[in-house]
Amino acid sequence: MERAVSKFQLSPPSLTSINDLRSQRKRQLALGYRLFASFGWGDDGAGHITARDPEHADNLWVLRYGVTFGAATSDDMVMVDPSGRIVAGNDESGYNVTAFNIHHPIHNARPDIISACHTHTGYGTPLSALCEPLRMSSQEACAFHHDQSVYLGENLDVTTPDGGIPIADSLADNKLLFMGNHGMLTVGSTVASAVGFFVLAERAAEVQIKAPSGRAVPDEAAGATYKSVGTEDNGWLVFEFLVRSRLGDPASLCI
Repeated sequence: MERAVSKFQLSPPSLTSINDLRSQRKRQLALGYRLFASFGWGDDGAGHITARDPEHADNLWVLRYGVTFGAATSDDMVMVDPSGRIVAGNDESGYNVTAFNIHHPIHNARPDIISACHTHTGYGTPLSALCEPLRMSSQEACAFHHDQSVYLGENLDVTTPDGGIPIADSLADNKLLFMGNHGMLTVGSTVASAVGFFVLAERAAEVQIKAPSGRAVPDEAAGATYKSVGTEDNGWLVFEFLVRSRLGDPASLCI
C-alpha cells in the first residue's frame, strides 16, 4: 500500500478561504506545540503559542488548559476574544490566561503578525537572565540582526493584559524579544515562521551561552546573512523541516 506523503511547502500557500486559513493556523498551532514538546519545552505547562483568527482579527486561538503540548490537536484550540472570554472551541477546561495577558497586547500592537510564541528553554531563559540580546556569533543569530529587543520589566508573572503592554512596547517592530529573567518570545506572519524563528533563537542562545567569548560576525556580514536566514519564508522552511525531522510526515499525523 502506497504511503501518503505531504508536499514540502517552500513558502506559505496562497489560501483565500476563511475556513481554510483558520484550519491551517489551528493545525500549525498543534504542530508548533508538539514541536516544543519534542525539545522538552513546556513539560510543566509553561508557555504558549497564539494565532490570530483570519475572520475575527482581534481574536486569538490558543491551546486549551490541561492538554500537554505533545498531545495537542487542532480540536484542542480555543478562540479567545479581546475580553479574554472563550468564544469558540472546547471551553470546559479554560486556557492559560497568561497567554492572553502577554500575547493579546502584542497582537493588538502588531497587526502585521499572525502568531506569537513563548516558552521557557534551556538556553533562551538563561540568556534572558543576563538581560542582553543575541550577539551575532552564529548563522542562526544573524536571523535577528537588528531585529530583536530586550524587556527589562520585573513583572515575571504577567497577571493582567495591562502588564503585557510594556512587553509589546519593548518588542516594537522586532521579531525576537528577550523578557528579562523570564525567557524568549518570537512573532511571525505565520504560525510556522514564529515557531521556526523561536527554534533558531534558542540555537543562537545556546551558542552564546556555551561560547560567550566567541567571535562576533561583522555587522556587514551579519546584515547580508540576515537577508536569507531572517526572512519569513526561511522561518516557514525551518518549521517544515522541524516537523518532518522531529514529528514525521504531516500527512501521517493525527492533528
